Amino acid sequence: MQTIFRKDFQGVFYPSKTNEKAMIIVSGSDGGIKWANKIASVYSAHGISSLAVAYWKTKYTSKTLALIPIEIIQSAVLWLKNNGYSKVGIYGVSKGAELALISGSLITKIEFVIAVSPSCCVFEGIAMPHYANASSWTWSGKPLMYASFHNISVSIIKNILKKHEFGFVEQYLDVLEKNRNEENTIKVENINGPILLLSAKEDAQWPSAEMGKMICDRLNNKKFAFSFHHEIFYPASHILCPVKTKMVLAYRMERQYKKECEVARRQALKISLDWIERL
Repeated sequence: MQTIFRKDFQGVFYPSKTNEKAMIIVSGSDGGIKWANKIASVYSAHGISSLAVAYWKTKYTSKTLALIPIEIIQSAVLWLKNNGYSKVGIYGVSKGAELALISGSLITKIEFVIAVSPSCCVFEGIAMPHYANASSWTWSGKPLMYASFHNISVSIIKNILKKHEFGFVEQYLDVLEKNRNEENTIKVENINGPILLLSAKEDAQWPSAEMGKMICDRLNNKKFAFSFHHEIFYPASHILCPVKTKMVLAYRMERQYKKECEVARRQALKISLDWIERL
């Protein structure tokens, strides 16, 4: 394990015995690097060198999930390339899946993408407990066009009382219907390699299964040059990555189908490992 602290990015590197493939790991709206570290350590133990990267909510990164420079990922890719890794990919969870797909569409040195609980477009940034009135991401100093929540009613309390769980799936579906357009849709067809999408059929956080289908439709329509696969799990929750966290209790599916959700996480890990092995 190697801690990396540079001006252009901060992360923790978990090497394996081979320098053929390496994978950048980014977590989601939880922020920090704790989850990314856990995921990176799992993949490293299975023979895939992994670099957990912090992009927000740490001492030296943004305190809000808004206007995050994609260049953080570009710097991490170059670091891996300069350290001898011939094939570099990226693995992202939830908001990190959005970042992974966007990064892959912009950075040609990224040669495969795994998006867990993915997004099909750039959403408005988050400045808890509100939305940021700004894009989540920037590239070359310019904010990316985004799907806004400005005309969408969002209430955490109402969601919890109505659904007995934490999530915004109805609001995100509303945003997709009203505010998604070509400009804020992720140009996944520009990704320079295969794509693996993993989602839960009844994701309560946001509609990852529906957005995964939208991504696949776009790839088909654009005649994407590489292979892609979308695996949908049921029963399963938003948390399909290999981490142990009490946060799973926020989701009804996890409370009702505890063992099945754990099985789904193990299956998602195996599917991703087998998929990477074939690259």
